[in-house]
Amino acid sequence: MKKNDLIFIGVLLLLGLVSLFAFKLYENSQSTGNIYAKIYYQDELILMIDLKSNEYVIYDTVYKDDVIVERAEEGIFYVPGAIMTEAEMAELWESDVFADQHGIVGIKLLVKDEKIEVDYQVSPKDLCELQPPTNSSLQPIVCLPNRLVVNVVTDMSTGEFIPDTIME
Repeated sequence: MKKNDLIFIGVLLLLGLVSLFAFKLYENSQSTGNIYAKIYYQDELILMIDLKSNEYVIYDTVYKDDVIVERAEEGIFYVPGAIMTEAEMAELWESDVFADQHGIVGIKLLVKDEKIEVDYQVSPKDLCELQPPTNSSLQPIVCLPNRLVVNVVTDMSTGEFIPDTIME
């Protein structure tokens, strides 16, 4: 490798880092201070969570009965998962008494320090759990085996948080 090649690679890396920093700076400047996570299951918006207050909205979909929010004050939400069976939930039930007592079959989301993460799920190689907690719209959580996507929105006003069709 020649010296000019190394300089070119260094310049490209520097440009990439500067671009990432600029995107983050722009995202923070456009933010209202409110951070929301929109949870999609099989391409339908099923739940929206305010990451600062753990307030939530359950959308009126066919999956509304599969969204469990009794532990929202603790930052714990259960949503459906595509490949979950009761047999596969044994590990969660051992560590989560609430999930065991209520026979919950699904994905466990955790909101902590204004970030959301997948705390438990079943998928090949557990790729969904390996994704880091996020509060950035540039870093969604995508769990393709379970058909779950978590998008973070930082530029909504509080008035936009309440949708037209919600579950009371």
